[in-house]
Amino acid sequence: MSTLFKYFIFTVILFSTIILYLLYTPLGNKNIYDYASYILSKKSGLWVEVKSIELGQYPHIITEMNIERKAKLTLKGVIDNDSLDINYTLTSECIASDVCKIDDNIDILGHAKGPFSRLNISGKGKALDGNVTYHFLKYTDKVEDLNIIMHDVNSSKLLTLLGQDALIKGKADVTIDFSLMNKNTKEGSITYDVRDNNFSGIPLNLHTKVDIINMKHTFIIDITSPYLKLNISKGHYDQEKKLADAFYILDVNDLSQLETLLGSKYLGRFYAMGEMKYDKYMTISGLSKSYGGMIDYLFEKDGLHVKLEAVSFLDFMTIFPYPPMLTADATGDIYYNFIQKTMVVNTTLENAKVVHTKLIDVIHKKSGVDMRKETFDNSVLDASYHNGLLLGDIKLRNKKSHLFLTSILLDTNQSTINAYFDFNMQKQAFSGKVHGSIDDPEVNLDMQKLIRYQMDKQLDSMLGKKNRQIMEKIPMGNAAKDVATGMGASFIGIFF
Repeated sequence: MSTLFKYFIFTVILFSTIILYLLYTPLGNKNIYDYASYILSKKSGLWVEVKSIELGQYPHIITEMNIERKAKLTLKGVIDNDSLDINYTLTSECIASDVCKIDDNIDILGHAKGPFSRLNISGKGKALDGNVTYHFLKYTDKVEDLNIIMHDVNSSKLLTLLGQDALIKGKADVTIDFSLMNKNTKEGSITYDVRDNNFSGIPLNLHTKVDIINMKHTFIIDITSPYLKLNISKGHYDQEKKLADAFYILDVNDLSQLETLLGSKYLGRFYAMGEMKYDKYMTISGLSKSYGGMIDYLFEKDGLHVKLEAVSFLDFMTIFPYPPMLTADATGDIYYNFIQKTMVVNTTLENAKVVHTKLIDVIHKKSGVDMRKETFDNSVLDASYHNGLLLGDIKLRNKKSHLFLTSILLDTNQSTINAYFDFNMQKQAFSGKVHGSIDDPEVNLDMQKLIRYQMDKQLDSMLGKKNRQIMEKIPMGNAAKDVATGMGASFIGIFF
């Protein structure tokens, strides 16, 4: 017994000495802190450095530690073998996620209570330039009843932390509610509201809500501003397959107010609805009745395909800041490439009429022909646009008359036009060139063709059209008329 008692006394003294060494000597404290730092770092997956532990009134403790070399965490409270009841303070000059770190002043006060297998954790304070409050139940393998409320936080910092482009800047409100989160299960919702006073030059508010059940998400998005409303509804996203689809309604009060956003100045109102899909790339399809008829469009990859069905050409062209040339019901195709900034237009025009322009005034003054009285039911428009230049042909026809405007070169940067015209109507025929400013172009008539046409009319009245055509088939039958026409055109050209 005496030998056993001696070993017992020796063991007690040895352990007491070790405990006294660890608790009451600087070198012993450092060994404890290093070991605690190692264990905490391993369990949390973060770099943790324990700076101090006060155990003089155990189970009441006070401990300080550094996390990821930027944050400071202080714990004060009661910790025993299977539970805790502590207050904590978290301060930092940096906040990090899996994708980045950003500078941010964090100052959080919180409380944690309960058995280690079921901790009730809460906190509130400053983060992301705003206010944050949260609470949740932390189990060993899951989180329940998670609620996080962020008010007036910096949306750019938040999106950057989430690995998203910070397109929308401003103050944001965020609510995160999850009834359950673990390795395989997520059930909850996220609500996000942001106010951006200068999104590409326009103010807007964004509201979105996402409901999440595991890998399946449903969502809605509302964007409002003084100039537009965009509602996206019935959204679905499969996180595993990376597939998404939704319906949308777009209502723009005035396109001209969106110049900084669209990159060009368009005019008028635009209303449309359709469907959005994502499968490796975004596809947007839709319908619009904004311009009298039906517009069916499809955006995919780099291009926009548009089908027009009896669309008012006059109303449609008011999108662009150039004087209208004609009215018509347009049916056809338009393709626009956003990368090359190239547009191709191929349409047929019904019930086409010219509108009042300087060219129409000149023709009326010099010929007596009022083109505004004509209706053309067999017409086409073919044009292309690239780098500020519009090239194309407009050919208007009916059974008795025609008006061709060909080799059109419209410089939208300089607001100038160059084109050739040819028409035959109301017993008059003209051709020539129009050039200069779009608002006030110059018009040059082909006087030789005009005089020849007038001479043919005079001969027809004297000889009859058939006899005049027979005479022109005789060798040298046209020679005298050609000489007279050329001389007349030279003389008259002096006055035009």
